[in-house]
Amino acid sequence: MSKLKFYLSQLLVLVLMIIVTGCKTQHQETITVKPALSPLGTLPISGNGYGMGSDQLAQPDDVEILANGSLIITDVDNNRIQYFHTDGHLIQSINNTTLGLEITEIIPTGVSSDGAGFVYVSLEGVGTIARFTPEMEFDQFIGYQGKVASEEYYLAENDGLLMMPQGIMASHSGDIFVIDMSKKIFKKDGIRNFGFRKFKQIESDKGVNYVYDTDFAKTQEITTIMRKSEGMAISTERNLLFIAEEKPSKNQFGNKGKFRYIGVFDLSTGKFLDRLIGVNMQDGVIIDGTCNESIEGLAVFGDYLFAVAEKDGRVDCYNIDTGERVTHFGSRAPYYCDDESDCIMDGINYNEQSIIAGTAQVHLLNDWKQNELASPDGISVIQLETGERRLAVVDQWNSRILLYDLDRVLSN
Repeated sequence: MSKLKFYLSQLLVLVLMIIVTGCKTQHQETITVKPALSPLGTLPISGNGYGMGSDQLAQPDDVEILANGSLIITDVDNNRIQYFHTDGHLIQSINNTTLGLEITEIIPTGVSSDGAGFVYVSLEGVGTIARFTPEMEFDQFIGYQGKVASEEYYLAENDGLLMMPQGIMASHSGDIFVIDMSKKIFKKDGIRNFGFRKFKQIESDKGVNYVYDTDFAKTQEITTIMRKSEGMAISTERNLLFIAEEKPSKNQFGNKGKFRYIGVFDLSTGKFLDRLIGVNMQDGVIIDGTCNESIEGLAVFGDYLFAVAEKDGRVDCYNIDTGERVTHFGSRAPYYCDDESDCIMDGINYNEQSIIAGTAQVHLLNDWKQNELASPDGISVIQLETGERRLAVVDQWNSRILLYDLDRVLSN
């Protein structure tokens, strides 16, 4: 009797092992594990953190990938525009001397390119836009620097005047849209605002020049909807202009939580299309959203709108037609805090002042392969002449640009 019990117990164990093994095998076969998203690489390739060297950047603000794979980077604190080859080596460094300007602090901020490959860079320090050929040879300045009261900004005698241009977006046809940010001038009764200019490209026998679009100025509703913005993007096929909100007002759309959003405007007229991306609304009131900190750079590729959530160290991707967030990547870098904060670890303060001083080597501690981003800013997406699709994002206080395979990002 005892032997029978023993054999039955062994048989039961064997059956259970077969069932468990079978279930485990079946379970493994039905699970598909996606590989972790990681950048293809960084620029500068031999990045050496914050500084003035050719292998360094100092608070880069924006990036533009050109069709041949080369990249343009606005290197703000170094007052230069860095032009990198597709293989990562530095082709040219453009500064005030290159542009024939006496003022050294040109403060390049935004960068964009049009359908013909011409490149446009906003120069906040000298109140103008620099236009370059596809080979990055200087072509002309657009707009002129001046200072007027906000009430006088849109008067006819000030057409084309710029104070501190930051955000810039070029249309496929070569028209350019400029966000002119001067906090002291445009802020009224505690409410932020900015100036907005559209310059039309005019071709003639004498060449290409730009005129201020007064018709657009009369119809645009951008400066009534947005409060503090820099990032812009265009969907040519939809005739849409997207603008990111950095500092919303609680009174705007009943936005008590101050959720950040992306305003959608008609590209031809600048009229608001009663649509916000990145937030949920009920009866015209914002009730929640994806981001409650600054949205910086924007970029469009096909059906997708990419938005950089700066303080969260994240890039969000939305379907343009539905507004649904379809994917995202990136996390806030553990070794970083902004200039108004302190984050002391092992006796070192990893704030922006320490990064500038060189005592906090955050670029060596934050892992770019794990998408650890320190205040990301500008973004660019493109299909190259080779057919490859790329995304680049500014990892601002890690002092580098991260380059991604766009197809991998969209399948993430």
